[in-house]
Amino acid sequence: MNVRDFVQNGTRKKIGNGKATNIWEDNWIPGNKDGKVTSAMPQNCNIRRVDELISGFRWRKPLVLRTFNRKDADKILDIPISISGREDSNYWLHGGNGIYTVNSGYKALSRETAQHIGRKADEAETSSANSNGKQWKWLWKLKVKSKIKHFIWRSLNGLLPVNGLVFNRTHHGDPICDSCGEHNEFIEHMFFQCSRAQAVWKMAPIQWDGLTEQTGNFRVWWTAMLEVSYRTEGREHIELTTNILWQIWKRRNEWKFNAKRKHPWKTVNKGQQEWQEQASAWSKETMIPEDAERDGEEVEPVDVRSDEMHIRISTSVQKQTNSVGTGILATNFSHQVVLAWALIDRKTMNQLQTIAEAVKMAIIKARHQQWQKITVHIPSPQLLKVITTGVAKDIKMSTLADDNNNLRALFQKCSFCLDRRLDKRCDMISDYALGIFQDEEWINPQCV
Repeated sequence: MNVRDFVQNGTRKKIGNGKATNIWEDNWIPGNKDGKVTSAMPQNCNIRRVDELISGFRWRKPLVLRTFNRKDADKILDIPISISGREDSNYWLHGGNGIYTVNSGYKALSRETAQHIGRKADEAETSSANSNGKQWKWLWKLKVKSKIKHFIWRSLNGLLPVNGLVFNRTHHGDPICDSCGEHNEFIEHMFFQCSRAQAVWKMAPIQWDGLTEQTGNFRVWWTAMLEVSYRTEGREHIELTTNILWQIWKRRNEWKFNAKRKHPWKTVNKGQQEWQEQASAWSKETMIPEDAERDGEEVEPVDVRSDEMHIRISTSVQKQTNSVGTGILATNFSHQVVLAWALIDRKTMNQLQTIAEAVKMAIIKARHQQWQKITVHIPSPQLLKVITTGVAKDIKMSTLADDNNNLRALFQKCSFCLDRRLDKRCDMISDYALGIFQDEEWINPQCV
């Protein structure tokens, strides 16, 4: 599988209004192997786009159940419908926020490669795959530019277009090293054995004399070098070395394509300079105030105000009927109940998604009341972190996080906090909701 196919297979359609997603051709169903429907298209079926399955920001459940097999139907009905009417978009499954980056792409491809090796290899090869995993882990943690990580990754996989490799694969060109003109140019020669490269290493501030015997195989050499990472300044030495390797490659290309020679000292100096600049940039990025490291649990402290409503949520699940009951309680600054809602809906496959759906409904209810200032008490620390950071590692949770942020903008003040005092009245309402057939609303309810 090439990189383009891998990226395509790792991408899903994130449903917005459904107008840009083809039901039968696009990969839009989370949980299916390739994201596509497994159901055969019914005869005389004229439905083509996902928006035809939606009405009033809800799935047309009878139509979905009639058109798809039960497996597909359950997964479709579990997809949140965006209330913002935004367009469909692409979602990268292997990224922390659904956005594709070179870093996340190659990390995912490396994991896939290691898993493929592990499935087919014997015990010795499995050990080698574990070693590869260690290489990838250390590579992506290094404080160097992304393009340099990409460059090292290509080097470890024998993908750099050095003369010897190009000649072996295409039988065109000259395999001899352009820099020294003495030997065939392979990755190991270019980095270590070429006289031009050796001149650079002699002037480098860090030496790897103990790894001389490993220079015949770059992957072996790299693995051995990683062993110093636990020493004092070991990581810094690896990062500096990585920058020097990058400069050796650039120096080689300057001569090959532009016929420009660069003094070894300039190569070393440039590597040191870029390493120091990157280290300084990383240092500034990691200077985070202590209060910002609390995982969002107290990002917005509760401030009791007379014109502010406090919203609490509880959910109860009944597996037998595949239902979820939601209790929503709105209280004023003196803790008096103003409004309460009991909602009944279909259970989702994920508990966190169930709570997120309940939070969305609670904010919608508050908006319908035209309240301007609300504080929503979130019963899950994990969900609070998703809401406050806007980062969700799941395509369905990403849609819900987007919706909650869009709804938040409709208020003069809408804050979130962790519900440290779970209200039993809210639990009673969610339990009650499991026995109703349609949503109910109480004004100053006496039953709680």
